[in-house]
Amino acid sequence: MPAMANITVKKFDGTTDIVYDALSASGGDGSPAVWRQDTGATAALPVGLRKMFKVWTVWNGPKTARVMKFNFVYPYAVQDSTTTLYSAKDRVVFDGGSVTIPQGIPATEIQEAIYQGLNLLAATLIKQSGAAGYAPT
Repeated sequence: MPAMANITVKKFDGTTDIVYDALSASGGDGSPAVWRQDTGATAALPVGLRKMFKVWTVWNGPKTARVMKFNFVYPYAVQDSTTTLYSAKDRVVFDGGSVTIPQGIPATEIQEAIYQGLNLLAATLIKQSGAAGYAPT
């Protein structure tokens, strides 16, 4: 099984790194390994509005194969100029084999969400998890 670690991916610009910090290793079958983009996030941005990535694994029904599942949530958070409070206007969500792309989010945010989400899935640690059949512990 791969060891839990931070994941660094490239932003849409292809140059800038984004770090997804390891929050919680998988506790076993069905328990997700969890990463959140804390490094580089605005300090005032509530943790519930930060980007989050999860990977977990389970057996298929007859226990003849391992199934790797994933979830990536990229909130479009905006700050109110009067109250300075943040809120999520919408979210791009990768869930298993589908991606929900709200059309009310600026195109630059959609591009960033898609690139970061796909780069997370292509990260070495996630590839190792798929090859091993187990989420990072």
